[in-house]
Amino acid sequence: MNAFRRLAGFVLILLTGVVALAALHIDAQRNFALAKERYLENSHAASQATAKTVEDALHAIYENVRTLTYLPSVRNLDRHGTNLGDEGRATIQQIYNNLANNVSISEVYFLPLDFDPDRFDAVTGKLEEPILQFDQLIVNARARSDAAGSPKQAKLDDSALARPAEEVETYEYHELAKQLAWLKANYPNSSNIEGLNVPIIGTKELITCDNTDFFHSGDDADRSGFILSVPVFAADGNLRGSVSAIMLTSALRKLVPSTDYVIVNAGYDFESDQHRLSTSLAADTRSFTAPDPKLVYSEVIPLSLNDPKSAWRLWVGFPNSRFEGNVDVRSVREFERAGYAATVIVTLLALVCWHAIGRTMSMQADAAETLERRVEERTAEIQHLATHDILTGLPNRGLLAETMDEALKSLRDSEKLAVHCVDLDRFKPVNDTLGHPIGDELLGAVAKRLIQQASETAMVARVGGDEFIILQLLLDGDEQAGALASRVIHALSDEFQIQGHTINIGGSIGIAVFPDDGDSSEILIRNADLALYKAKMEGRGTCRSFEPGMDARLQERRLIEAELALAVANDQFVLHYQPLHEAKTSNLTGFEALVRWNHPRLGLLAPSEFIQLSEETGVIDTLGDWILRQACADAAKWPLPVKVAVNLSPAQFKQQSLPLQVASALAASGLMPSRLELEITESVLLAHNEHTIQTLHSLRDLGISIAMDDFGTGYSSLSYLRSFPFNRIKIDRSFVSLMCESSESRAIVKAVAELGTTLGMTTTAEGVETEDQYRLVRENGCTDVQGWLFGRPMPASQLYALFEQPGALTA
Repeated sequence: MNAFRRLAGFVLILLTGVVALAALHIDAQRNFALAKERYLENSHAASQATAKTVEDALHAIYENVRTLTYLPSVRNLDRHGTNLGDEGRATIQQIYNNLANNVSISEVYFLPLDFDPDRFDAVTGKLEEPILQFDQLIVNARARSDAAGSPKQAKLDDSALARPAEEVETYEYHELAKQLAWLKANYPNSSNIEGLNVPIIGTKELITCDNTDFFHSGDDADRSGFILSVPVFAADGNLRGSVSAIMLTSALRKLVPSTDYVIVNAGYDFESDQHRLSTSLAADTRSFTAPDPKLVYSEVIPLSLNDPKSAWRLWVGFPNSRFEGNVDVRSVREFERAGYAATVIVTLLALVCWHAIGRTMSMQADAAETLERRVEERTAEIQHLATHDILTGLPNRGLLAETMDEALKSLRDSEKLAVHCVDLDRFKPVNDTLGHPIGDELLGAVAKRLIQQASETAMVARVGGDEFIILQLLLDGDEQAGALASRVIHALSDEFQIQGHTINIGGSIGIAVFPDDGDSSEILIRNADLALYKAKMEGRGTCRSFEPGMDARLQERRLIEAELALAVANDQFVLHYQPLHEAKTSNLTGFEALVRWNHPRLGLLAPSEFIQLSEETGVIDTLGDWILRQACADAAKWPLPVKVAVNLSPAQFKQQSLPLQVASALAASGLMPSRLELEITESVLLAHNEHTIQTLHSLRDLGISIAMDDFGTGYSSLSYLRSFPFNRIKIDRSFVSLMCESSESRAIVKAVAELGTTLGMTTTAEGVETEDQYRLVRENGCTDVQGWLFGRPMPASQLYALFEQPGALTA
């Protein structure tokens, strides 16, 4: 596609987008106008309804106050209210209750025609007060009547009035007097009033005060209100006085739904709520006599009330924010914005698509070339994955076999090929305790070390989990193979630092050499594997070369594995017991249970010949349970307090039900838990995981003892004493056997004994075989001893002779 067509397409897409935006804007304006029209209609209807509510409320106020002016008890009151009877008081109280409860009237007064707040009352000796129509009228009228009828009282005491003199509401009384003066001037008799229907509103807005604080501090502003006055005419039609009531402004506020409404009377300069409106909204409406053109809706609604001084109105003003928050308006705005956004997005997408089409068409040739190159790279990657180990990047078993076959065919007469089978010695515990991710990273580190040690004439491959094979071309004799194996073993024995963990593993190597040990890749690898098995059987961390007869030994091992699986079911195992004695008294304290395999072909086998094999094959679970039950059953027959110690394999701690198995063995035998001691090695605590510690605590909770066996032979024995409070520490025989010759060994034994004393743990010296060793372990603080000096392991039937010896048992 040429540049002109691409530019024309861009222009057409942009024009289409602009036209769509214009159409959307026109439609949005039309919808906005309709929404505003509906909003104004609804606002007008709401304003009219509010105006009707206010008008009805003011009518009710007028009519309730006017009712008082018709009462004979009010029209006939004398100057001090002394002629007010019980019936009059009850009637006035009923009317006042209706005013106070229904129309929020604060105060109601009756003003005689000659009321003057600046004149002193001859009876009270104070400034005149209006006659209060409810509680004040009733109380004060009775007090004044009593004062007038008593010959001893010339005037009324302050205490006789309900309202103290200092609380006379002088400010209000002057406002009442002003309204009464207006009535005198404009309505002296009833003939000037049409139907006696003339309510009078008398003030802008006053502050009713219960004390004089207002004049000094301006407090009590919450009692703001206005005075409503109605004339009272006597029977002859002349003005008798007036009834005045104070209507609280707060009552008027309750008549309107929000601060968008103001009740206005311009003649009295009264505005119910203007101080609560925002100045910015009412800048031009201070008098509230006209609508505000700045507001989205504003209206002045006249209220139909008979007031000769001025007119009542309801001012309404809705701000633009109210309009913008309307549901219809928001819907129009949101639809408009969504339409704009959609149009812009579609236009941009069209431009992008048009650009992509042009770009795609112009890059077809480059795409074909790129695709071909990627196919080649992917093919090479797949081929590499097919021939290499994903984890370490080393050649895998398939590539190893091909390489070996090619190497065997190309070797010259004087050249040899060595096959090294490398197996990591302690890799499985790393996976079990630290997790497979760390194990995988460790394998990568091992691969790097193997590559570093291999020469240019050697190839390293990974053929299994922790198994590697090194192919080495021997140019200078078989010694080259041994030298490489030594370097590899030394490299693998160094520590590995993996994710903050210090890991020690090591490796064992088996070697087979072409053509001496085989003439094909399969035979060479098999023979190297046999040599590896021999190296691992001889203690690991070593190298062995293939020898004739190794195959027969492997077959023998496989036969023993098969026989071991059936040995427990065939009752081929027996327990021997080695005694433990108290160091100071040499009294017998217990026995350690040691398993033997009564093999039908090979005779009595020691644990070293089958325990590791049982752990590798999983037979240890069944065998360990049998040992525990048999030891508990035998010990239950021994005299008190002789104890029995049973060794637990690290593999047994992987069982979730180990505490249940121990409890079951105790229950079945009837042996007291305090007479059972379980011995573990530090390899059990290698993982430092919660399951192991929790299992040990569960065993301790059964009431049994826990002993740390072979203490001092590992890397971190002291840290294990912190992780779990053992009952006993068994010092390894390697330290005891050298005590007579080595001061260092004596120092170690003494330090461990003192450590046990400090931690409240019993210390047992293992492997005591001579009187000198016995003397030294006793002098250095060991509490118990065990070894051939006191007895070799023996069948259970031979133990009873020991029990019968005088003084043999600890009291």
